[in-house]
Amino acid sequence: MYSGSVVVGGNSGAIPGVAIRGAEIVIRGNMGSRAGQVMKAGTLCCAGNANFMAGYMMYGGRIIIVGDSGERVGEDMSAGEIFVGGQVQDLGSDAMIVDTESGEDEEIRAFLDRYEISFSGSFTKVINAGKKLRYGSSEEQMRSLPFTVFSGQSEYWNSKVQEDIHIKSNSGRYRIRGYGGARPLPHLSDLAFRRDLSNAGNVADVVNRVSMETQIGGINGAEPLRLSMPVMIAPMSYGALSRSTKQAVAMASAMSGIAENTGEGGMSDAQRDAAGQLIFQCLGGRLGWNIHDMRRADGLEIYISQGAKPGLGGQLMAKKVTAELAEIRGIPSGIDLRSPSRHPDILGADDLVIKVEELREATGYRLPVSIKLGAGRIRDDIKIAAKDGFDFVELDGMQGSTGAGSSEVIDHVGIPTLPAIIEALEALEEIGARQKIELVLMGGLRDGVDAVKALCLGADAAAFGTSVIIAGGCIACMQCHVGQCVTGIATQDPEHEHRYKPASEASNIHRFLESVRWQIAAITHGLGYTDVRELSRDDLVALTPEAAAITGLPYEPWQGDRLPLAQNI
Repeated sequence: MYSGSVVVGGNSGAIPGVAIRGAEIVIRGNMGSRAGQVMKAGTLCCAGNANFMAGYMMYGGRIIIVGDSGERVGEDMSAGEIFVGGQVQDLGSDAMIVDTESGEDEEIRAFLDRYEISFSGSFTKVINAGKKLRYGSSEEQMRSLPFTVFSGQSEYWNSKVQEDIHIKSNSGRYRIRGYGGARPLPHLSDLAFRRDLSNAGNVADVVNRVSMETQIGGINGAEPLRLSMPVMIAPMSYGALSRSTKQAVAMASAMSGIAENTGEGGMSDAQRDAAGQLIFQCLGGRLGWNIHDMRRADGLEIYISQGAKPGLGGQLMAKKVTAELAEIRGIPSGIDLRSPSRHPDILGADDLVIKVEELREATGYRLPVSIKLGAGRIRDDIKIAAKDGFDFVELDGMQGSTGAGSSEVIDHVGIPTLPAIIEALEALEEIGARQKIELVLMGGLRDGVDAVKALCLGADAAAFGTSVIIAGGCIACMQCHVGQCVTGIATQDPEHEHRYKPASEASNIHRFLESVRWQIAAITHGLGYTDVRELSRDDLVALTPEAAAITGLPYEPWQGDRLPLAQNI
């Protein structure tokens, strides 16, 4: 809500004023818990008492509580002001009491008079204490190590393990980094294609021999995303990535006839103009979320979690929160941004189905509504998604990447991509819902070979994130989180971004996507099919005992000794 006013004649329930960006909300009675959560501007006024955690994670605006504050007022607030006319029962984390400034009392009383709310006392002002807005110290870069060493697959006490210990001994806290998991996990590379392709023969134009056109999201009557191949761009935000990078990815997606995704940072005009089809993502902090951009999107997505850090909210370090980004997201600039780990108005499956209906109604039932799930409690989550009427699920495995997250979570929390899709499909079969919802698999997928394996396992499409930005110039320097990406990809520094050439890198990404198209077509043809929808589990074998146990596929390790597929086509 950006403007106007709402007056509640009595008491309110939980989270009144959630995510408002300029409106006035007046509650003449008491108000429920977490009032003004993630609000960004405007005024929320309560003529009675507040329940616990008023102003929770608020980014701006003003809350007026004529009565008592309730417990933990101002919990994890980043900015804004809370005025309490009664007793401040308990301060939240990183909140403090300060003196009111000249003219503030008069301004508040004028507001109360306008809504005919009587008050004769004085106000106590609560603001952010500033202790948790930024990390106290930055990590020391002990030595420059390449990404191949970062993988940590060498000796037990390898160089990267030693670096990790040294840095923690200096900082005294957990480490933050970008990219994805470093340790080896079961993945699609542990599978192989069963059929002998030596007799596939030479085909000059294999792409035109295989039907790859795919529609995603039309299962419940919405206008589907029309993909030239079963491939999408994984969600990556403007903020984690530079404006130029998002523009290049959008351009490449349009050239290849697939869909791009805004990620969790809002929609930029440059991205919307460049992308042929664009999915608009809504996350718990409602950062950059608004009805105007909803209506110019081609699909909507509710973010629940991501594979790199399931169950946690987004994180954007202060160096990347520029004034422009702060305006788009409705937050203060120059803070370490942490968005909520859950949606303030979605506390369970019943709330979720209401939210799906709200999004459909707001866009005239025209756009497909999807959900992004990090691989955690997949069996339960996927059943809820199917029962709540989502058009498709974007399932993100543990090998997915992020712009910033705790290294402990990235490497040790979640479920790998391979078992994630198996568990998801088994859960849908249990409730007879496999044909009621479509599945897009992501999380460390590297090329068209991985995409075909995902399709064989039962996915309707595959999504690429890290491989796309590598195609667009990423050198894996591991500076994503601090914004010191010298290639201009994961940064908001104008000096670094100046090096990035959107048109040139869009062509590079497009060529990579076209190689993915060729791989999908060539493998499908080599397996004896003319349509990607003919692929099935019968076309795969497992190369490791772990992969066989996870997937239930035949264990045939000798298949890994065959010639590369491309040599047989």
